[in-house]
Amino acid sequence: MNLQRIRRARGLNQAELAEMAKVEQSMISKIENGFDGVTLRVLRKLAAALDVEVIDLLSDDRTVAERALVQSFRGLSPERQQGWLDMARMIAEPPPPKP
Repeated sequence: MNLQRIRRARGLNQAELAEMAKVEQSMISKIENGFDGVTLRVLRKLAAALDVEVIDLLSDDRTVAERALVQSFRGLSPERQQGWLDMARMIAEPPPPKP
């Protein structure tokens, strides 16, 4: 869900959006962390507060490669997932400065 990306682009924290949409801040946190039990009523409130369409909150803006990675990752054991996460973090870190 794109809620977090849109919220941040508007310069809002979760509490500010919650107040604007008249929902609990904990609900926004849950949604941003993958909660899939959100109601259409809540999505409409959030969309209205952010001045976007509900579909904008739901559309998946990941690339084909990102979706394939997520799908493959989900099929791994927890130990292998952790190994891949460790490797990705290591690769993403900038190299240490040369003396």
